[in-house]
Amino acid sequence: MDQSIRKDIAKMGGDPDFVEFVPAWHSDSGATTSVPFAGETQSEAYRKKIKQCTQRDFGTKWKFYWKVIWSECWNARRKIVLRRNLFSLEPRGPRAKHRPRNEGRWNAIFDLRNYFIKIDGRPHMRLLGRLFYPDQGEDTFIKEWDSRKDWFKSENGAERLEQLERFYTHNRVRILETLRTGIPFYAKWESDAT
Repeated sequence: MDQSIRKDIAKMGGDPDFVEFVPAWHSDSGATTSVPFAGETQSEAYRKKIKQCTQRDFGTKWKFYWKVIWSECWNARRKIVLRRNLFSLEPRGPRAKHRPRNEGRWNAIFDLRNYFIKIDGRPHMRLLGRLFYPDQGEDTFIKEWDSRKDWFKSENGAERLEQLERFYTHNRVRILETLRTGIPFYAKWESDAT
């Protein structure tokens, strides 16, 4: 997060670390990296051997199964990335076409908007725009929010914010360490169990 944004949040009486925590909670701030060994290229001989095994195993319907093996297994595997967020480091495939775009980001915007209203009485949309879409104009960001605010009509913003604040207050030290190092929140306990 930019230092000027941190100063603006502190000026209004907010906690910049909490503002950094909310997108991580909604899996928006995580970086993606490629999965090790997923991008290797299969040799022509290996591909030919798999094709022959498919022909032998499936007889006259081998072409259908070969198409499935080729598109569903090999090509899809190359599109998988590891997404690091607050809680985990997990493989993610390509975004499903039916899923709303940037759902985690807009959930974070909704919660931070409620946070700013709670601490200062205003939603501070300009600040949210600078935080989430720094290259976008303020009017464009507000129009995008207006088109998505219906997603949250059934949500209780105060209750969601209270849940986030309780979790953050209880686990503040571990959360700040996770945000600083990038090691997932539960990795400490998972490594102790083995």
